[in-house]
Amino acid sequence: MRQRLIDQLRGKRVGVVLSAGYFGFYGHAGFVDGLLSKGIAPAAWSGTSAGGMIAAFTAAGVPPVRIIELLLARKREDFWDPSWLEIARGALKKGTRPSGLLEGKRFRALLDDFLPVRSFESLGVPLVMVATNLTTQAPLVMDSGDLPSAIHATCAYPGLFQAVRRDEQLLWDGGIVDKAPALALKDSKAGKSLDALLVHFLPSRDGAKEPTGAFAYASGMANGFAAIRKDHFRLQLSLLEARGVEVHVITSRLPPVSPKEMHRGVDAVNAGRASVLAALEQPSAGWTGED
Repeated sequence: MRQRLIDQLRGKRVGVVLSAGYFGFYGHAGFVDGLLSKGIAPAAWSGTSAGGMIAAFTAAGVPPVRIIELLLARKREDFWDPSWLEIARGALKKGTRPSGLLEGKRFRALLDDFLPVRSFESLGVPLVMVATNLTTQAPLVMDSGDLPSAIHATCAYPGLFQAVRRDEQLLWDGGIVDKAPALALKDSKAGKSLDALLVHFLPSRDGAKEPTGAFAYASGMANGFAAIRKDHFRLQLSLLEARGVEVHVITSRLPPVSPKEMHRGVDAVNAGRASVLAALEQPSAGWTGED
């Protein structure tokens, strides 16, 4: 009889990877709460986009119950700061134009208010996050320096948030180029001492469907990015397997949450928690290829 996943992880130095996922903050927070409640203490964290933010808060020592409390108390107006004037100005002049609806100042203020530390070097355990570097057209692995700007960058969802300037680089959401940065964590300084990786993977909310309607172009582009991300993650798993790295993937399908549906956050928290608690009691199932 195959071992339960929790038995496979006990006594090992485990690195946890939290994937990108639109408003997946809630599900990841529930996942982390369930994982830690079973006595698993990760030796390192990694994440992209929503997963990057929850990984950062956890690495900073914020208890999962507190993270969940902070998330469920937030309203859309807490981070909603559209820059209509700048968008209008940008449409009339050459040069750098606004790259998203929201300025991101309110979101950054929330990070400044609730993060207990300001730098990667002050974290209790190592953390790796990924952003999309629009300046160099490449993924950017972030594991040192200013923490709030790194979280802001990895969460800067295209079209919703404006790109973030950090260390003279213009950055956007890491989920564009790396859905779940398992390889980035393993290749980091902290990754060399890890015995296993545990990935919490959030598939794309809408699943596979043909683009239609007035926003067919945008949804078609989203489908294209999903295909790239899926193959990129599959290649990561193949490479890690070839290296003999132990990787376990838990996939959670969460109730949809969006800026207009934040009241569903509690359901996503509960779903994320239930997902990991159930998975830990079963043999590791691997990744099914979903996105």
